[in-house]
Amino acid sequence: MTDDNYSENMMENTRCNLCGSSHFETLYKIKRNFDADGAVTEYKITDPKSDLLSLTIVRCLQCRFIYANPRESREKIHEKYQNMCDEEYIFEEKGRRASAAIILKKISRFARKGKILDIGCCAGFLLDEAKKEGWQPYGVELSQWAVTSARKNFGLDVFEGDLAKANFPNSYFDAIVMADTIEHLPDPKKTLEEARRILKPDGILYIATPDVESFSNKLLRGKWWGIQQAHLFYFSRKTLARMLSVTGFETIQYVSHARLFSRQYIIRRLSNYSIFLSNVFNFITGSAFRKNKLFKLNFHDQIAVLARKKRNLILVHEERRKEEEYPPRRMKTIAVLPAYNAAKTLELTVQDIPKDIIDDVILVDDASQDGTVEVAQKIGLKVFRHQKNSGYGANQKTCYRKALEMGAEIVVMVHPDYQYDPTVIPQLIAPIQKGLADAVFGSRMMKGGALEGGMPLWKHNANIILTALENVVLGTYLTEYHSGFRAYSAAYLNAINFMENSDGFLFDTEIIIQGLLHFFRIEEIPIRTRYFEEASSIKFFPSVIYGLGILKTLFKYILHTKEIFRFKQFK
Repeated sequence: MTDDNYSENMMENTRCNLCGSSHFETLYKIKRNFDADGAVTEYKITDPKSDLLSLTIVRCLQCRFIYANPRESREKIHEKYQNMCDEEYIFEEKGRRASAAIILKKISRFARKGKILDIGCCAGFLLDEAKKEGWQPYGVELSQWAVTSARKNFGLDVFEGDLAKANFPNSYFDAIVMADTIEHLPDPKKTLEEARRILKPDGILYIATPDVESFSNKLLRGKWWGIQQAHLFYFSRKTLARMLSVTGFETIQYVSHARLFSRQYIIRRLSNYSIFLSNVFNFITGSAFRKNKLFKLNFHDQIAVLARKKRNLILVHEERRKEEEYPPRRMKTIAVLPAYNAAKTLELTVQDIPKDIIDDVILVDDASQDGTVEVAQKIGLKVFRHQKNSGYGANQKTCYRKALEMGAEIVVMVHPDYQYDPTVIPQLIAPIQKGLADAVFGSRMMKGGALEGGMPLWKHNANIILTALENVVLGTYLTEYHSGFRAYSAAYLNAINFMENSDGFLFDTEIIIQGLLHFFRIEEIPIRTRYFEEASSIKFFPSVIYGLGILKTLFKYILHTKEIFRFKQFK
């Protein structure tokens, strides 16, 4: 079987596990030579070359997370770990126990000794050391060989399978260890969310993983030891911190992660990179050190972090699931109408809102000068009034606060000027119901909907230019940032500080940036619009001021993300 045929038959494309984007750039493309039949069935911890395929490492263009794409299917990965047998791992027991003792000492500084879980515990050396120190040890491991070894040799309670299938009780563990594990997982975010569920409120999570931003990687690039077929994700401090944050953890401390190995093991591993270096190390250590001496190695190319659960957190990503696994679910949906002088078009707009999908409709009147409130009350809407005209952004703030107070799980903003078509609300909210998005925007720029609906050419072109600039600065691929027809999940609105946003039209851009900084997924659907005399529209000179405001907002975003100046609204 050829390289290309193997890739075509056995590999699958994947999205960024951190932000969900499918847009990436290639960092490394490593070619391997297969055996005649191309079969690759084994994996060994002590031999990173045991399972080598051709490998492509990419970087997400939205959040900069690095991962393997394409990769083997989950089923193939699971099978390889199940079948793993690595007797050489046992030969290094002394060094692995010493390394485990260092990890346990660091954890004990922050956690009381109780139940400890090692995810990917292999033969159980860390858990056996923990048991000696007074912990109640539990393990999760895929390898049948490793599980049998841990149970037989040390009498450990080890579950054979995935963490999710272990079905541990809520808030069960005082400490959870993921040492050299997270980079192997097909879905690290989902595993961290499950770890958060089973960790006690004051429990400690310890993670160690190769540092893709280390000097070693920058020097060796594709030949760095961390670039392995079994490593599906490559973390830096920044991307690991982001993933911990979005899954409900806060970092306590970064610590060094040294490991201890025998002289013979180091010689064998060095030979994978350079026979010359292996021979030099063998010569230098052959007479000067005892044969059973352990060498403590720390090349500062590992991230080790202690973390604990965030307090009072709404887990914003728990609703995200695969479409094929979770069908659309019924969610309480409230439509909000930010109104100003909309008496002539309000009733037409409300008539087109699908009553079988929308549970309630509320209107916030921004001190209209016509009969907007009277029309709204006549057709039975819940009405909230501003005593003075406060602006479009201020109106949205009231809309979202009131909808959340009424228990909305999805909030749909519809302009009551009949410019947008409310009949497509089912399509707008479907990605949120399926767990595929946290916000969905109706885009006038997709499929030519804007010009067909009568949008002035100057406004159409200005919209395209501003959106292109925003995409460049924010690293996104939206077709429009300025639509007034949107759906947000309650998780999105609860997690961001939208009350700190502008009271004017800049609100729409600021709320998108806030969502991106929280790594929410935003989707778009094509919509058509109507431009007529009664429809609201920003005139030319206010549009110029608005455009300048967009530039100012993007500059604030740059200052915030570069940590030059921190803005409260973006925290």
